[in-house]
Amino acid sequence: MWSLWSCMCDSFLCYKVIVMAASCDLCGYCNSELKPGGEIPAKGKKITLHVQNVKDLSRDVIKSDSAAVKVPELELELSMGTLGGIVTTVEGLIVKICEALERVHGFQLGDSTNEWKKKKWDDFQQRLSKLLSLQEPWTLIIDDALAASFVAPATDLIEDDSQLLIEDYERSWEQNEELGLN
Repeated sequence: MWSLWSCMCDSFLCYKVIVMAASCDLCGYCNSELKPGGEIPAKGKKITLHVQNVKDLSRDVIKSDSAAVKVPELELELSMGTLGGIVTTVEGLIVKICEALERVHGFQLGDSTNEWKKKKWDDFQQRLSKLLSLQEPWTLIIDDALAASFVAPATDLIEDDSQLLIEDYERSWEQNEELGLN
C-alpha cells in the first residue's frame, strides 16, 4: 500500500516550495522530492562552501532540480536536473552523487572493460573517499539558475560564516532558454 503526501509551503528562504513524499508499507521504499513553487526569481544563485571539518559535512542542503553541482577537486560537474530536487546534508549529497554514478556506470565496468577505465574509476572513488574523510579541504559549488537551493550556514547569520559564499547573478541567455524563460 502506497502512502503519498504533498504540500506547498513557504520555506525559510522566503520562497514557496512543493514537498512531495511517497512510501510503500509493503517493501519499505521511501522517496521524497522538493520542487520550487511560486514565481520565478529575477536572479540565479551560486553557493560556494569550503568544506573543512566534520560539521561542514553535516550541514543541511536543499538542492533543487534546477541546480548544477560542482566539486572542482574531483573535476566533477553535474548538470541542472541531475538527481532532481533533494533535501539532505553535504555528506548525503556526495554519497547520492556517488550512488548515481555507480548505477549509471556499473554495467560499463564489467569484466570486459579495459584496465584503463577500471583504474580511472577506482582513482575517482579513492579521491571521493578522501573528500568524505576530510583528508584535505574541498569545495562544493551549487549553481541554481532559479535560486531555489540552500546550504545551511555554520552560524545564525550567513554573513558570519567565512566558509560559505552566496552570490546572486544575472542568468545567461542560455540558462533562460533552458528554463523556458526566453
